[in-house]
Amino acid sequence: APAPAMSFFGLTYLGSGNVFRNTRANRLDGLLAVPAEAFVDAFHQMSLERTRPKLAGEIGVDGVSFMMRGELPELMERVLGRVPEREELDVFLTFFDITATGVIDVREFEDGIARMRNRSEHPASSRNYDSSIQMQRDRAKNRRHGTDPQMAYAKPLLASQEYGWFTHQAQPSEIGFRREYRGVQKTDVTLNEGRSLQSYFGEM
Repeated sequence: APAPAMSFFGLTYLGSGNVFRNTRANRLDGLLAVPAEAFVDAFHQMSLERTRPKLAGEIGVDGVSFMMRGELPELMERVLGRVPEREELDVFLTFFDITATGVIDVREFEDGIARMRNRSEHPASSRNYDSSIQMQRDRAKNRRHGTDPQMAYAKPLLASQEYGWFTHQAQPSEIGFRREYRGVQKTDVTLNEGRSLQSYFGEM
């Protein structure tokens, strides 16, 4: 029997073909062909000591050990000698937190490169189960499968997968700057907490 045709919504929203096959993780030989030392050498070439020594002095850091975090994609392109493919860039950004502090330390960078190379060399299968019975048992007991989705897919397939997707990113070392999390002091709800409907609209 012929395979059922995909609806117009499926073609426009999910893209053509099998979305799971199109986004599954592949072995990235292009990244593996570049030794980790080449990435570290590029890091030192783009370090603050060489590119922004004045900034390094102002923030009081060893310029050799830090570089600008926003220049990581440029570093990748420089090391590869070409524009990275979409999956290569997705993998790179998965293991580096580009939304953290403005500078990245060399130890965090080396950790991120090691994670990226491990994912590139050992992509996991997107097929988690061979038994529907076992899958039903695990779901009934809320047991999570041992394979992390970052190892099986190039990017999140659904919005629900975005939660926790970046939990395997490299973290700043003891010489780096960790992101500070501060609680919300007030919101539009607590700002007017305790007011009545009349006093809120200024009628009393």
